[in-house]
Amino acid sequence: MQQATSYIPPGGAERQFRPADFLRPMETPCINVCVIDASTGLCAGCARSLQEIAGWAAMTDVERRRIMRDLPARRGQARQAAER
Repeated sequence: MQQATSYIPPGGAERQFRPADFLRPMETPCINVCVIDASTGLCAGCARSLQEIAGWAAMTDVERRRIMRDLPARRGQARQAAER
C-alpha cells in the first residue's frame, strides 16, 4: 500500500497524494520562457501567475484545465497592456 502525502497549496485546501499521482504525465502550458511581466504579473511564456506556476503540480486536472482554457484570453490582455 502506498503512503499518502499531504500538501496545502497557497490559498487552497489540504490535498492527499500518493507517489503514483506524480508518475503520470501532466499537461502544462510551459514553453520554457519564464519571464514575469511586471505590469500584468503573468509569465510572458505561458501567461500563468507565479502562484499558478508554483502550485501547478499540486492542482487537480480540473483546476489545470480551467487555467489552460483561460490562457488565450490572458495573452490577449497582456498584449493590450504591452501596447499602452
